[in-house]
Amino acid sequence: MRSIPVLVAGGGASGMVAAIEAAKLGANVTVIEKKNKPGKKILATGNGRCNFTNRNQEISCYHSSDDMLVQMVLQRFDYQKVIDYFWESGVMSKERDGYYYPLSGQAASVRAMLEREMDRYKVEVHCDETLQRIIPRKDLSGQNITGYEVQTDRDKYLVRKLILAVGGSAAPAQGTTGDGYRMLQELGVAIVPPLPALTSIELDDACCKLWSGVRIMGQVELWCEGSRLAEDIGEIQMVAKGISGIPVFQISRYAARALNQGIECSVTLDLCPLRKRDQVLTRLKDRRAYTQERRGAAVLLGMFPDKLCSLLLERAGISLKKQGGDWTDEDCERLAAQIKGLHFTISRCRGYEQAQICTGGVPLTELDHTTMESRRVPGLYLTGELIDVDSVTGGYNLQVAWSTGYLAGISVY
Repeated sequence: MRSIPVLVAGGGASGMVAAIEAAKLGANVTVIEKKNKPGKKILATGNGRCNFTNRNQEISCYHSSDDMLVQMVLQRFDYQKVIDYFWESGVMSKERDGYYYPLSGQAASVRAMLEREMDRYKVEVHCDETLQRIIPRKDLSGQNITGYEVQTDRDKYLVRKLILAVGGSAAPAQGTTGDGYRMLQELGVAIVPPLPALTSIELDDACCKLWSGVRIMGQVELWCEGSRLAEDIGEIQMVAKGISGIPVFQISRYAARALNQGIECSVTLDLCPLRKRDQVLTRLKDRRAYTQERRGAAVLLGMFPDKLCSLLLERAGISLKKQGGDWTDEDCERLAAQIKGLHFTISRCRGYEQAQICTGGVPLTELDHTTMESRRVPGLYLTGELIDVDSVTGGYNLQVAWSTGYLAGISVY
């Protein structure tokens, strides 16, 4: 059994930063990573461009059981410090509408920089090694934890301080399979049940097969038990089983949580969010004057994609054979109602395979928010997606990774 002062389990974004910062202070640090290289999940962020933080740091961008503690964690290593940290380590940045990317436009630049810094500070990295079990070791009284026996599929380690940065359950292809949650529960750490977030939503309607491939600017509203729970606006992607795209991702964490509690949920799509209903109605009535003998989707030519036109007409009870010139005021009113409020029941949110992140994890109240150390299990530090903080898209989840990893790293030595 090898004796190691500081072990970082997980070589993702937060784990790499934690290892670097601990090593900077003089700690002898070892990282174990189940994939063949550290930081592989970073390559998938921002469509390969790595949107690593965001200038807009409104607390509404983050979701947690304790907003005040989230703010306190993020302020200790905020977005400007992240930008400066990257710059000083060789990664210059560029900004677009508050979104920050590496100047190279490549996520690989960020991963390469973190690997270089680990090498610079003599961090020992073991790849293709999977954490399996954490066993606390106690003093002669049996009351106080003095370290941990950490078992992997390749070795055993006697560890004084352990930083757990193994990620959540989202994107299992990148190695995050939720094992950390199980190990934490075995240690007696409380956990908010994790669920998929930033994922697509499946709808209980056969019509979805008809609109697959359509993309349209619109607003998505999530309704649960008669109350509007969340909404977002942006490009909606229609897929064979439901809806996807950034606005759908933004509301998915609320839908996943409600559905998990057995609450029936639905979505309403506004396909013309920049116009009021009476403006849409006026436009539809005007179309009767010059569509005349056109039928079906042709009447709405230029307003919506053909696949969507047919669905809207069907939902409004207008025959596809009916000429536009024969549409009644009632026809136009029903159609306007559908355009401004296409309603569907949600069957489920897509699972971890498609989700970008998880919602849930260890509440910040379980941790010392200045160090990320567990209040229940001394010498154990948590980072990244294991913690009950998730956020909207735009670099915010990586900001959480940098902040929590940094705080854990500077606190273990």
